[in-house]
Amino acid sequence: MGTPGETRSKGWAAAVGWLLVAAGLATAYSQTFVEMWRRWFPAWRRTNLGLYDRFVAGESYYTHGPLVPIVSLVIFVLLVRHVRIPARPRRTMGVAVLGGSLAVHLLACLARVNFVSGFTLIGVVAGLILLVWGGTALRRLWFPVAFLVFMVPLPEVSVAQLNFHLKMLAADWGVRVANLAGMLVERSGNQVFLEGGKSLVIANVCNGLRTLISLLAFGALYVYVCKLRGAWRLGLFAMTVPVAVVSNSVRIVSLILVADVWNERVATGAYHDLSGILIFVLAFLLMFGLERAVLGLRQAVGRPAEVVPLFHGVVRGPDDEAQWARLVEAAGARSVWLAAGLMVVSAAGALWLNQKIPSVWNQQMAREAVPADLEVDGVRLHSYDLEMDEATLTVLETRDYLYRRYMAAGAPPIDFCIVFSQDNRKGTHPPDLCLEGGGQDITAKEDVVIAGVPGRGNVPCRGLLVQAGGQRDYFLYTYKCGSGYSSSFWHQQLVIFANGLLHRNASGALVRVSTPMGDDPGAARERAKRLLAVAIPYLDRSLP
Repeated sequence: MGTPGETRSKGWAAAVGWLLVAAGLATAYSQTFVEMWRRWFPAWRRTNLGLYDRFVAGESYYTHGPLVPIVSLVIFVLLVRHVRIPARPRRTMGVAVLGGSLAVHLLACLARVNFVSGFTLIGVVAGLILLVWGGTALRRLWFPVAFLVFMVPLPEVSVAQLNFHLKMLAADWGVRVANLAGMLVERSGNQVFLEGGKSLVIANVCNGLRTLISLLAFGALYVYVCKLRGAWRLGLFAMTVPVAVVSNSVRIVSLILVADVWNERVATGAYHDLSGILIFVLAFLLMFGLERAVLGLRQAVGRPAEVVPLFHGVVRGPDDEAQWARLVEAAGARSVWLAAGLMVVSAAGALWLNQKIPSVWNQQMAREAVPADLEVDGVRLHSYDLEMDEATLTVLETRDYLYRRYMAAGAPPIDFCIVFSQDNRKGTHPPDLCLEGGGQDITAKEDVVIAGVPGRGNVPCRGLLVQAGGQRDYFLYTYKCGSGYSSSFWHQQLVIFANGLLHRNASGALVRVSTPMGDDPGAARERAKRLLAVAIPYLDRSLP
């Protein structure tokens, strides 16, 4: 043992080391934390709202996100308090896991893939535990570390695609069950029509995606403390998905029933909010029922499950009273300075990689590139500029855009829009996100090809049938990435990233056309295709 002076010196050195680790972690992941906060609270950037509305407004599928690290910390403390955790540092393995996680984080910063950065944070925490306490400690503490995965929002484009499919599935199942129950119900897209001229819209918040994501986190907690073990525990966790779908289907049917018995106002008002809470009660009862059913079935077939305490064999005893002191002492060894060095280097790298790059293309270039008057199939179209609302600009994360409305006498208007990437390595958002973020509903999607574009040939596009109240519009869009076009968001992202690495044109833009659809989506599709076919050659000449 050293002298009191040496002990105090080591204590101060460890404290300084951990301060450097904390500062490096906060700096390296600052952009990741900001992006996660924005996904948890989509209305946070709308400074015209009050503080409460900035928390609760917007459409988020990760409202449980802020609770996840709190729950993880509570479980972590309880485990250290009640479970035997030896301190046997594995410095080589710890440095490898920590360094590897930080390296992937820096690559994610380079590619602007924020959800990957979020997941690497789990590897960083695991690496720190290995570095200061060892492999046995990580095995004891694996759950609070792994549970952090539920706080990281998935890519918005993936959420939007899953959101659309679940919305259609929820509407279809709700109508089928309601018809089996004797109600006369029909579906068109995400709209449900009942007798007496009544109708309901299966909106994004009713589609089960929010329930599914939240219940996955809840299911992980439930199976961690349940009586099942081994493969049975994994099976129960897998049942979280059908439990979420069934629970939400019951909710949809109940909404249809309330609208049928009373009216739409009651169904979409107080009962809608109440059913959103009751769905979690139903999900808990289903999970509990499944667990009891498995235990009862095994008992009935003569192979009863052996129910053992959660921490059987690793509970702290009288000899472990000094465990906190031992863990604190291990955390004050030279390992912390290895972690601090890696963290400081990664923080510097993240700051450099997260710098914004000026866009090669901009609003003024697009305004000059596309004429205010266009001739389409011999008809002269005149235009005037439009402005996007604050909610849409918040979703887009940029104010660099061109938005025009082209019109001709006796013809429906056609809106032409170009949105430029705020950062060339990030790419532009899919229109699906902007439309749904603005409260509109997408009732159908389709792949469209514009053939014979002068100087370009075929241009791949995506078509959307969109409804907002009684208004129905058709949207057609494509991505310009470097010198080419793509209908895929992920292909656009890959091309922009590769072009940046190869020092080629790494700019990105979303090119979008929309027009009123009425009852003839085919005619609206053709109008959009013809305007886009005329505009693209102008873009090719001015935005190479």
